[in-house]
Amino acid sequence: MNYGFYLSTAGAITGMRRLDTVANNLANSTTVGFKADIMSLTARLPENLERGGVYADTNAALDALGGGTLFAPNQIDLSQGALRQTSNPLDVAIEGDGFFVLESPATRAAGAGSADKLLTRAGNLTRDTQGRLVLATSGTPLLGADGRPILLSDDLAKVRIDARGSVFQGDESIGQLQLVVPTDVAQLRKEGRDALRLVGGRVQNAPADTLVRQFNLEESTVDAVAMLAELVKVSRGIEFSTRLMQTQDQMTGRLIDTLGRFS
Repeated sequence: MNYGFYLSTAGAITGMRRLDTVANNLANSTTVGFKADIMSLTARLPENLERGGVYADTNAALDALGGGTLFAPNQIDLSQGALRQTSNPLDVAIEGDGFFVLESPATRAAGAGSADKLLTRAGNLTRDTQGRLVLATSGTPLLGADGRPILLSDDLAKVRIDARGSVFQGDESIGQLQLVVPTDVAQLRKEGRDALRLVGGRVQNAPADTLVRQFNLEESTVDAVAMLAELVKVSRGIEFSTRLMQTQDQMTGRLIDTLGRFS
């Protein structure tokens, strides 16, 4: 195989992977509580060097060109997003480290002790038809400190949520939002735009300096302007790689035609 064509193809594939990541980030630049994806790449050694130099007839000049790129799982930007004030008493934001815990099919089946956790930083909440405190976007219930959904009456104007996550309606305490941090953030995986799934990992209570801010929402960590600039750069890179592929293909075709005349 034409080595130049191989490397050009690897560049195009890398560019398309980067384009998917950038486009997803840009699409969620206004999604409440969204955490941007950070793409991770590493240089791939040429096959001969990967195999410890087993090929005696290798070309040292080609080996020096490298073997393209390898993808690692995307990392998640868990930095604090900006807080935006609202007038909705069911809008809450986390200031500091921590996540709200959502009910999932696994937690319903296995109870609060399930190792499968569904976490979110989105705090745009509402009351569903069963009276549960749920995410407004997906209808998924938030779990309280007791591992059960929090139930509200229909008088939402009297809802008060303090800085520790305790939920009141009027003078009555009706529950406390469960706030946790994973012991290993590497176990987090994106699940939709609102949630992160922690499979096989453990959580602990959020730090004491983590606060819940009522009448606030946490903005996405995506910088829309930077993502637009990155989108243009990645698109141009893909175009350049495809042109190189075409050039390598034409050169190979010309070589075959030229050698065919002398055969």
